[in-house]
Amino acid sequence: MKMRLRSIFSGLVLTLVIVSTAGGSYAGDKPLNTVAHEEICGNMFFTLGDSKYSGRINYNDSYTVKFDVRVPGSGKEVKFARLYVYWVWSQKENAGVYPTMEVLAEEEVLNSDVTYTDTKGFVGKYDYFSGVNVYNGNLDLTKTNHYSVTVKNVDANGSTFCVQGIGLLVIYECQEQDPDCQHVEYWVTEGCDMIYAEYGITPEMATSKIYFDGELDLKKVKSANLITVVPSGGYVSGGETVHNKLHFNEESGWLSNLPFLKQLLRLLFGYGGGIWSDVYIANDVVQIGVDQRDVTDYLKASNNFAAIQDNHDYMMVTNAVLVVEKKE
Repeated sequence: MKMRLRSIFSGLVLTLVIVSTAGGSYAGDKPLNTVAHEEICGNMFFTLGDSKYSGRINYNDSYTVKFDVRVPGSGKEVKFARLYVYWVWSQKENAGVYPTMEVLAEEEVLNSDVTYTDTKGFVGKYDYFSGVNVYNGNLDLTKTNHYSVTVKNVDANGSTFCVQGIGLLVIYECQEQDPDCQHVEYWVTEGCDMIYAEYGITPEMATSKIYFDGELDLKKVKSANLITVVPSGGYVSGGETVHNKLHFNEESGWLSNLPFLKQLLRLLFGYGGGIWSDVYIANDVVQIGVDQRDVTDYLKASNNFAAIQDNHDYMMVTNAVLVVEKKE
C-alpha cells in the first residue's frame, strides 16, 4: 500500500502548481489532543490484534479484527478503553468523502465518540480523506479473554473506504495486593496529523509534536514508557537514508548531529532528550507503525513532550501514550 501511495503521489507532481503550508497540509499542523490524564493503581495495554490492510470495502462489506485481552490476575476493572478505526482512501466517484461505517464490538453497535481527519491540503485528483474513528470500548476483563470488532460499510450510495487496522487501548485498575498492579500516572493523546516531507514541506515542517502537560516528582519515578502509533508509518524500502525520527524531550538542532557530545552533556548535567531513527516498521499487510520504548532516562519534571518527524516516509500521527510508574 505504501509503495502504491508513493507511485500515485509521484504521478501527481506534474499536475500540482502550488503547495499550501498553512491549514490542513502535509505539515505537522494538527497536534494530538490529551483525552485522559490520571494516576491510578493498575496497568494498561495497546494492541492491534490481528489487524491487516482491508483493501477496498464496498457497501455491505465488512472487516473484522480479533483481540486477545487476557491479563494476569483477577478483579481487573476497566478504567478507560478506546477503539481506534484507522481508515484511508475514503471516496465516492474519485472525490473525497467521509466514510459511512457501522462498528460492532461483540455484536453491539457502538456510537462514535469522535472522528479525527486530515488531508494533504492541496487540490489534486487523489485528495481522499484519511482519519481515525474513535469509540469507547465495552469490554469486561473479568468476563472475557477475547474481543471481536467488526467494521461495515453501510453507505448505500456507493462510497468506499479502506481500513488499515483497528487499535485497542485499555487502562485498567486492580487491587493493590495484586502483584501485577502498579502505581502509574498516564497521559492518553489522540488525533490525526498527516505528515509528509514532500511538495515543498521540509522534515522540520513535517514534524508533529505531542505534549504531556503536568509536573512529576522525578525522585518517585520508577520507569516511564512511551507508545506511539502512526498508520502508514514505516518506510519499506532499503537504503541508509533516515525516513522517520522519534524525539522525546529533544528539540531538533545542532546537538542532534553530535550524539557523543549530547551523551556527555547528559552524563555531566542531565541535559538533553532522546532521538531515535527509523523506529516504525510496516509492510503491505500490517500498515500501522507502533513503537513502544523506555524513556525513563529522558523524563523531565515538567513540560514533557514527544515529536515525530517524517523524511519522505508519509504517515499519520494518531496516538501517543505516556505511562509513568511510581515507586512504592
